[in-house]
Amino acid sequence: MNITRRPNMRFSLRSNLNLLLTLAVAAMITYWALQFSSQNVTGESVVAIATSDHVARTQPLDTAPIAGLFGANSAGKAPSEVKLVGVIAQGGKGQGVALLSVGGGPALAFRVGESVHGAMTLASVNSSYVVIENADGRLELSLPERAPPTGIEPVR
Repeated sequence: MNITRRPNMRFSLRSNLNLLLTLAVAAMITYWALQFSSQNVTGESVVAIATSDHVARTQPLDTAPIAGLFGANSAGKAPSEVKLVGVIAQGGKGQGVALLSVGGGPALAFRVGESVHGAMTLASVNSSYVVIENADGRLELSLPERAPPTGIEPVR
């Protein structure tokens, strides 16, 4: 006697449904993983600006609001030839931007290598001072001491 067994249709349908749902979940996870990991590309390309290039200045920049962030105070002090207001140093390379007040005027941004006043040239920018060169030699200007903010007491 030969007994043939008919496959269980219910078991086959359940297996196929589980396989279909597993594939759908895997496809959904893959789609969202690709969406989150893809780069947000705009139509514009990014152009790198070399740090050695100097932009020609056609008009002086008004950096008085920026100078205030660095602690500049224009009231009550006699103007000197060149005063250091702030620095934006570029690592330890001596490169960067210095905010200098020339002749008591508003602070202007100068890059290393630019002429500051007459024959004076900004030679290097460091985190707390700048070096200016002229025909007489080198002049080192340090950042002014800032008073600690009121209301904050040091812990001893």
